[in-house]
Amino acid sequence: MMQFSRRNFLKTGAAGLALASMPSIVCAASAKPQVGVQLYSVRKLCEKDLVGTLKAIKEMGYAGVEFAGYYGKSAQELKKMLDDNGLVACGTHTGLDTIKPENLAKTIEFNQTIGNKYLMVPGMKVENTAQGWIDTAKLFSGAAVTAKAAGMVVGYHNHQHEFKDKFDGKCKWDIFFSNASADVCSQMDVGHVVSAGEDPVAWLKKFPKRSRTLHAKEIYPGPGILGQVPEGKQGVKWDEVFAATDADAVTDWYIVESEADPNTLEKIRGCIDFLKSKGRA
Repeated sequence: MMQFSRRNFLKTGAAGLALASMPSIVCAASAKPQVGVQLYSVRKLCEKDLVGTLKAIKEMGYAGVEFAGYYGKSAQELKKMLDDNGLVACGTHTGLDTIKPENLAKTIEFNQTIGNKYLMVPGMKVENTAQGWIDTAKLFSGAAVTAKAAGMVVGYHNHQHEFKDKFDGKCKWDIFFSNASADVCSQMDVGHVVSAGEDPVAWLKKFPKRSRTLHAKEIYPGPGILGQVPEGKQGVKWDEVFAATDADAVTDWYIVESEADPNTLEKIRGCIDFLKSKGRA
């Protein structure tokens, strides 16, 4: 979905930050997840007019936005834009380097300023072995301890290869979350899971209480609107996914993502209209 060059925007920083500095974003999971949108879906519009795009997103009914780059804006500028438009930061996609021990404090500081507590790594280059994924899971587990002390969570977002690639019959996703602490969030991209031939509900049940935020995307490639799939294709069974997250009772956000056209608002408008039709927005 994204290239690391877009997310390598945070460098080294100082040590630990106190939980008390971010009281407004520390809360339990909502009874009903809120709906946000990954700004990568409309990145070309954001590049041209970030404020106008945020305003349009709010008017559609979205409650939050997830960042995938900051368009040259400071944390203070971003926070003001969000506040002015009645939105909150419901996540950021951040490079693996930004959650390493030498960089994590600076990452936390930036995200505290914008009001975000979900630090999600959306892909990473690791040694392509089972041990490579085990070692990386341990890195995430360490970062999760520091993040938790600051009222934040660290997590990983999948594509398709985490389910297709296997070592001794066990896929990368299974290896990673079997070796990561329970505090490491699984930000499941439902569309990619289904596109990989897997059942998202089964994976939600295998690693319960991990899905603090969930990427709501239809199968890929496709029209880019939830509930719409190419002729002859089986799409996401959304009612089953919603039932699973309700039962798990930890999901704070459904985050819409559309990869069909970053130059238009119509795809993400269609997605939230679908969620509204399901009583989810």
